[in-house]
Amino acid sequence: MATDRMDRKEFLSLLGLGAAALTCSYFLAGCSPNSSNLITAPPTNVDFTLDLTDPANSALKNNGGYLYKNGVIVARTAAGSYVAVSMTCTHAGGTVYYDTNGNEFHCPVHGSNFATNGSVINGPAASPLMKYNTSLSGTSLRVYS
Repeated sequence: MATDRMDRKEFLSLLGLGAAALTCSYFLAGCSPNSSNLITAPPTNVDFTLDLTDPANSALKNNGGYLYKNGVIVARTAAGSYVAVSMTCTHAGGTVYYDTNGNEFHCPVHGSNFATNGSVINGPAASPLMKYNTSLSGTSLRVYS
């Protein structure tokens, strides 16, 4: 009498192949051009003005303060000058922050550090952050390409 049953060895073999195929498809999806892990290109044609009297911009009243706007991190250095660079690390896409003590931008993901002009101090990042111009007029700080 014929039976349509699968034996245990065949079942486990098919189960293993299915799991391997599912795992491979997951990892291959990470290589897709539409993947969410791609680094965002730095903003271009940047031109915005921050009112330094606005409470939303109060971080820039003090040396060492910083804020994010339109893909840009704007910081007030320890010396009191204003600098602006793209906020996304060029290595793995982490968000950089301004480190007052080192007077540099730091990426907490893998430890890259960037000078206030965006140049790489240490990697693993190999490319600089995009630097933007700043111009202070009274209490208006313009950030532009």
